[in-house]
Amino acid sequence: MAIRTVVFDVGETLIDETRIFARWADRFGVPHMAFFGTIGGVIASGGTLTDGFRLLVPGFDLAVESARWREEDPEGEREHFGEGDLYPDVRPAFDTMRKAGLSLVIAGNQPVEAGAALAAMDLPVDGIGISDTWGVAKPRPEFFDRTLDLVREKTPDIAPSEILYVGDRVDNDVLPARQAGMSTALLRRGIYGYRHAADPEARRADVIVDDLHQVAAWAARNTR
Repeated sequence: MAIRTVVFDVGETLIDETRIFARWADRFGVPHMAFFGTIGGVIASGGTLTDGFRLLVPGFDLAVESARWREEDPEGEREHFGEGDLYPDVRPAFDTMRKAGLSLVIAGNQPVEAGAALAAMDLPVDGIGISDTWGVAKPRPEFFDRTLDLVREKTPDIAPSEILYVGDRVDNDVLPARQAGMSTALLRRGIYGYRHAADPEARRADVIVDDLHQVAAWAARNTR
């Protein structure tokens, strides 16, 4: 099957989360080097972001701390993103893919506010899916069911194998998207991407790439 639609994860696929994590470090009073080094070490040893946060801040609860932060600084950037956090390859790569006749969609694990932030960027996409809006998150199969439904709003006759899902994680992106019948691209960037690309399971992705230009090139070679 040839690729007709490319679906993109959000964090560390489209959005550089460096400034977001730096604001978390500042909130906890942890030097940036220590913060990123600790988080990276936890992930490299098989832990999660939450495990890393709890190592730095015992008892950390994301929902509780986010609510507290919102109350203390309602107008601040906090854990949100904007145009300035968009990776520089996003717009040119999107333009290339659109010119190749591909439909583009965004679907990722994000808070409700991320939908409006992405819409405000006016990216050339045919749909935006947000986990907290849907009420289901990756890697659950229902997330990819919702993603397929979103894609089919634009392309009703599309088969899952004609969809390329692009993300930076094996566990949240490659494996569940493949289980849903989609093609997959693993992106080597961000706090997970480099580590996950070295995992033997990464070979289950259809392609491993270093940036979105490579996604565009691969998709173009596999477009009908």
